[in-house]
Amino acid sequence: MAKQLRKKKDQGKKPKAKVVTMREHEDADYEKQTLLQQATWAEKNNDLETAERLYRKLMKQKAFNASVYTRMMVIYRKQKRYKEELEIINKALQHFKEDSTKRAASKASNAIITKLSKSLNKSLGLTDKKGNQVYEPEPVATWKKRKTTVEKKLKR
Repeated sequence: MAKQLRKKKDQGKKPKAKVVTMREHEDADYEKQTLLQQATWAEKNNDLETAERLYRKLMKQKAFNASVYTRMMVIYRKQKRYKEELEIINKALQHFKEDSTKRAASKASNAIITKLSKSLNKSLGLTDKKGNQVYEPEPVATWKKRKTTVEKKLKR
């Protein structure tokens, strides 16, 4: 009877994800990690040159990843390399815009869904009367703020 009760309790629970941490001195584990994990590990261990090299490799890949650009900005800020940071910010803004237009074009246009989405966005105040977005997506606003800060530092 007790086993049946435990089984019913356990059926509703989802298994927890196993978090695997990377160890410093195990080369075999390091080789198994993805480029992003290797870059993050290098950055946490203050090996900024390796982290920068790995993040650059990730940027050359076809898939757009906003966090890679953000991490590169942080690395350049730590090293006070403001010109490179400004270049990365501009590149990130451009790639984000290209990626979002590519995603919008690739979506199958369903007229009913599009109409509902537009009316919902308008009623929530997310778009103006013409259908233009009022607010920018998250990384863009942060990157633009960072850009003005870097430009001020370059003028000094």
